Amino acid sequence: MGLFGKKETPETKCKECGLEFNDPVRLDRHMKKAHKHAPQRKFDEQGFSTGGMW
Repeated sequence: MGLFGKKETPETKCKECGLEFNDPVRLDRHMKKAHKHAPQRKFDEQGFSTGGMW
């Protein structure tokens, strides 16, 4: 019947740094804030992006 089966618990441990949280929402907030990997900006050879102000 499955009345006393194992219940799935939501993930609350960070895979990147190993911190454990008491709420999966807090884990999501931590992942977005602490482990957000922004893509690197690409510049041309002179070190400036194209399309400046002047």
